Amino acid sequence: MELTLPPNPLHNQPQVLHINKVAALIGENGSGKSSILQSVFEQRLSKADHTDLNVVGFSSGQNENYSAKFSEYLRKERKAGRGLTLECLYFDKPWSKLLIFLATAIKRKGKVRTFLVERNYVSQSADLDDESTVLKCAFKVEKNYVDRVKEALKCQEQGETDTLRDTPYFRALESFISNLVSGNFEFEETLKKQQVEIPANRLIDVSFDYNRRVHLSDSLVLSGGEEDSGDQNNISPFSPEISFFTQAANNDYFIDKSSCKLIFKNGLELDQLSDGEYQLLFLYSLIDLFDAENTLFLFDEADSHLHYKNVEKLWSLLHSIKGYAITTTHLLDSISAKENRIEHLKVVENGRINEDNKIKQLINRLSVLSRAKSVEFEVCGKLPNIALLDDYNDWLIFTLLANKKGHDITVLKTVHAMKKLSSYTTVNETFGKGKIDWISRLSNVESEIETSNIFMICDRDEAALDWNDNGVSVNGQIYRELLTSIRWPRGVRVNSYLLAWKRREIKNYLLSYTALSQHNVLNQINNRNIAASNHLQPNTSDDNDDIRRLNAKSVIDPLINTDGIGLDIEKLQAYIDLIPADEISEDITNMYNFIIGKL
Repeated sequence: MELTLPPNPLHNQPQVLHINKVAALIGENGSGKSSILQSVFEQRLSKADHTDLNVVGFSSGQNENYSAKFSEYLRKERKAGRGLTLECLYFDKPWSKLLIFLATAIKRKGKVRTFLVERNYVSQSADLDDESTVLKCAFKVEKNYVDRVKEALKCQEQGETDTLRDTPYFRALESFISNLVSGNFEFEETLKKQQVEIPANRLIDVSFDYNRRVHLSDSLVLSGGEEDSGDQNNISPFSPEISFFTQAANNDYFIDKSSCKLIFKNGLELDQLSDGEYQLLFLYSLIDLFDAENTLFLFDEADSHLHYKNVEKLWSLLHSIKGYAITTTHLLDSISAKENRIEHLKVVENGRINEDNKIKQLINRLSVLSRAKSVEFEVCGKLPNIALLDDYNDWLIFTLLANKKGHDITVLKTVHAMKKLSSYTTVNETFGKGKIDWISRLSNVESEIETSNIFMICDRDEAALDWNDNGVSVNGQIYRELLTSIRWPRGVRVNSYLLAWKRREIKNYLLSYTALSQHNVLNQINNRNIAASNHLQPNTSDDNDDIRRLNAKSVIDPLINTDGIGLDIEKLQAYIDLIPADEISEDITNMYNFIIGKL
């Protein structure tokens, strides 16, 4: 799904988020992860966008940003006397007991019930009714609602129809009270706040007007509040129990959420469970009750408090839902979860989803956390194709040169660049050994490896190398022995290739007669330090030994770098735009052809 994200407090431009079932937002504290979720929620709440989706927001704690906006919306709607159209819902902890109760009561084979049965927290009948769970809560009917019922009765006696007493919600409320609260209550006087017990298997006794409920849209319409509770028909794609209880508990109108207690088998209370079990049940209830093909869940740190095994269950669940989910996380176990492939992970910086140098940003993020080294390999094991280079910028320069040469670089999108030094500083060291050692450590990672190809692209520096006929892969028995000595897990096949630039490094391929002339620095290359016959010439790639061996950094860096930033992408692109395609070495084409030939 492609979702247009509105501007948020940290990023004032809209942006497009591609969601492959789940998008997991990753970033340091203050990076704007929650701001992105909040912007989507508020956009849907105001009906400015995403009107084809039901949006369900969740926070592991009390999120004042969500609560304030949601409460203000409810207040305005009640003041205007309108029925509340809640296509956009936000739930925090006070809702948890009610939602978990509804999930086990009406979703017999749902995630909540399955979880409770596995832990022997409930007893079931032969028909799979939950025979042990009970919701205890404070219930009341205040004078203002009784007065409205009495007024409706007078109107009916005068022949009017479609009064409050004719609405499905009133009939459900009447049935609920007579069956579970007070059998002789007639709405003639108030019902003072009292504790009631609602057994899960007694909900069937209440008439929730199944037969009168109609599906007019994919929106969840709920009524609530002093002015409007019960005045509108329920229009809901979800179970009518959800509409009834949400209306009853909204603004604590009939049911006081804060007073709720959820009791399982043998008197076990929900509050007695671990934080992780509690949180997992809350999340399961949201999925059980609201998952649909047009539901978008916004989960802010849903994995907090969870044991690592439950973290695995959470991500397995999210990837199996009918709808979609955007989540935030800072847990290493979530980042490395096997279900979260690299396309599911989104790095956030200053409220912007940054796909540029994504792996670099991700690894940098992990570097400040414990267990970073092991997680680095777990994350990289998710990458289909990896290019190990001496610097992240090498891949950027290569792709831009290949593009200028006329090659389709979109086919390289499945290749992810990683910075790994070759560890080659003297002729006594094995060329590329640093990259080979990294691959060896990757082969020992315990998590699942999805990688197919690893391209080790090394700077040549001062090495004397022998190249294969393809012009980029390095020959040599010692390299073959090192690569064949790596033992991958059974069933895993990863192809590793040792490659090198024929020139000293990638920046040597930016040497161009035309581009350097435009910057008036051509004489820094074409001088008596190299043979005149090997000087750069117009409309030729100048693939000769002098140009290959030249240390070109002092000439090229000032043209493409900015102080305090380093490589400036705009400067680099502007410089490459000056290079005629004929002045770009065939080495770039050879590297491109080799890589795409292995994908």
